[in-house]
Amino acid sequence: MEIDPPIEVENGILECKSSHKKKRSVAWDHFEKLPTQNKDEGKAKCKHCDVIFTSTPKSGTSHLKRHIERCTKRLVLDIKPIQMECVFSEVECDNGSGVPGRKISKVWYEFEKFRTEDLDEQKARCKHCKMILSAAAKNGTSHLKRHLDKCPKRVSGPSSAGDAGQYLPSTSSEKRVDGNNYMQNNQLDPYEVARYISLCIIEGAHPFSLVEERGFRRMMSKACPQFKPFSQSLVRKEVFLMYVKERDNVKEMIVKAPGQVCLMTNYWKAKDTKDEYLCIAGQFIDHNWQLQRKVLCFRALVPPYDGMSIANDVACLLSQWSIEHKTFSFTIDDAPYNESMVSNLQRGLHAKKVLLSGGSFLKICSYAPVLDLIAKSTLKLVDDVLDKVRDLVKYVNKSPIQRKKFFDLAEKRLQLQVRHRLCLDTPLRWNTTYRLLDHVLYYKTVFIHLKELDQDLINEEEWQKLSMVHKILKMLYDVTCMILGTKCPSANLYLKGVLMVHSRMLEIARGPHTFLTDTIKEMKAIFDNYWHQNNLILSCAAILDPRYKVKFVEYCYMKLYGCNIGEHVGKVVNTLYCLFAEYKQHAALDSSPPAGSSNVNTDFASGSDDVFEDYNQFLSVTSRSQGRKSELDLYLEEPSYDLNSDLDVLEFWSKSAMRYPELSVMARDMLSIPASTVTSKSAFNIGSKTLSSVQRSMMPETVQALICLQDWLCAQGDSADSTIKCEDPSDSSEDAGFDEEDDDSVLTDSF
Repeated sequence: MEIDPPIEVENGILECKSSHKKKRSVAWDHFEKLPTQNKDEGKAKCKHCDVIFTSTPKSGTSHLKRHIERCTKRLVLDIKPIQMECVFSEVECDNGSGVPGRKISKVWYEFEKFRTEDLDEQKARCKHCKMILSAAAKNGTSHLKRHLDKCPKRVSGPSSAGDAGQYLPSTSSEKRVDGNNYMQNNQLDPYEVARYISLCIIEGAHPFSLVEERGFRRMMSKACPQFKPFSQSLVRKEVFLMYVKERDNVKEMIVKAPGQVCLMTNYWKAKDTKDEYLCIAGQFIDHNWQLQRKVLCFRALVPPYDGMSIANDVACLLSQWSIEHKTFSFTIDDAPYNESMVSNLQRGLHAKKVLLSGGSFLKICSYAPVLDLIAKSTLKLVDDVLDKVRDLVKYVNKSPIQRKKFFDLAEKRLQLQVRHRLCLDTPLRWNTTYRLLDHVLYYKTVFIHLKELDQDLINEEEWQKLSMVHKILKMLYDVTCMILGTKCPSANLYLKGVLMVHSRMLEIARGPHTFLTDTIKEMKAIFDNYWHQNNLILSCAAILDPRYKVKFVEYCYMKLYGCNIGEHVGKVVNTLYCLFAEYKQHAALDSSPPAGSSNVNTDFASGSDDVFEDYNQFLSVTSRSQGRKSELDLYLEEPSYDLNSDLDVLEFWSKSAMRYPELSVMARDMLSIPASTVTSKSAFNIGSKTLSSVQRSMMPETVQALICLQDWLCAQGDSADSTIKCEDPSDSSEDAGFDEEDDDSVLTDSF
């Protein structure tokens, strides 16, 4: 007899299209039959744990289903959970013969079946109140429905008695934010659940093993009874699928960006070893004039490596992302092999003739190491005094009684407003040390009065040292907040910050504090080296800010060089005009008519013997073009905006693109140059970023996928935590100054 092929229906049963109504149990998806000589002695082996059970026509498959429900290895390894009992709505089975099949009651959505210890009777346990009722087939389900009507722990009761849908959630499919269903036909989609859990793990830097922890599974089973556990291998698979999809989206965004792409490097180190990792990011301005920064790759440096090998890796990356012809600048930090890397990369790109201005804008030195070195040099001067300051804070906070005594003294006797609490700093984040000094200096008179209590306090000379160090740190803090107060700072901000640092250093050098003399000389040498390599780029970018223009550049150079600034400013302006001429040339080539379509009359077959009859036409055209001012001339002649006005420079150029079509193209590229390689979150860190030992032990592809996805998903979320909160510590509330807990300089032992 020929048997029709099986057809799968929603309740997990494979039903054959024949009049015999023969069904194939879902248990055979997880068991395999073992060959035996006697048909009545059949055996079946679990595909997950290799346990062998009896499998004869008389024994059925109920014992196999019960094993599947509690098989621990299936819970870990099975990717797609199965529905052992039924789906969450009534399903009428059509066997192909026209006779309707048996219906499954909806009450089993809120009850779970189990057998008693002696396996003689089947019971049903309410998922809400855990009450146990009979589940024998002869008793039906009416008593279960009546229990649900009056169940005290059922969150949403039925709307009316006898309502067919009262025991189920809303029949309309629930929607995600992006519009896709995570419930289909009132049945939980395990793949969408796995996707959202994977997103949570990526964004929160949780370990993959989270999904296998007992607490997580207990929480999910309570929050969603239909949830079936899955293994971390499924999360890893989902992470790679998301990485490939997001990588293609980012690549398409960069390729379609109207302007150039500016690259930057960051070097990470392993927490317990000397292994180094290279992180390359790209910064550009999109069609909406929004500054974007995207991580492009994160890979381990395999020794031996030098500038040449890293340059080859970067060149390969540019080719893979199709941005060789769009590379405008490369911002580097103070790593020893960066100079050689950029030189080799510049030679390769110059040979392909893809660099603007001959590559004069390719190499940019990051400003972050300069601020980092100044902060470290300054704090080193008062290391011993800072230990005393920390001891004072510990003394105040050693007990609630002592803390109350201190603040009562400040408020009642010394008339100070108790707005700051005293907390210890984090030595690897110099802004926390600055805030510690800011609060301690505020309560200086209180600490002096504590001297009467026989406390070993700080002498007056040490207080003066702390005050000077506090001024330097405040200057660095203000500059960092001004530059990195936004997620992706544009290049026009850096010249003002550089001038602020230089002016304060000159002011301190002229002071009477001899203990700062050697340190100030060291700081000035660091600053002069940075200024010598980057002054042209910073000045050109500042001129394209309508608040600054050439006059502000002249003012800055006067502060730095004195009166003889004509040569320096002239070099900056000449560089800007040369770059603009190159942009005009590229624009003319892009919009030039095809060969043979010139507007000048070249028809010499008209019968005229005068070869130069079109000279007057040519002369009038060239005279008008020579007398017309360029877009750069018109922009510089316009009056400048107020220096301290709150102006969005990118928005200004977005609105001015119609007036200055060619100049706005150059401004788009110049303003996208990153003058610092660090993000706002790690702006105050001392030292390089590090990977934990757990992350170091992972496969390089996994680490790259996680680092890149964290960056891309945070950019999509546009989180407010990605910018520095530039509040003044002196005006902060009691809890101000403690928003630095989301430090990403050392990622936790995750993944």
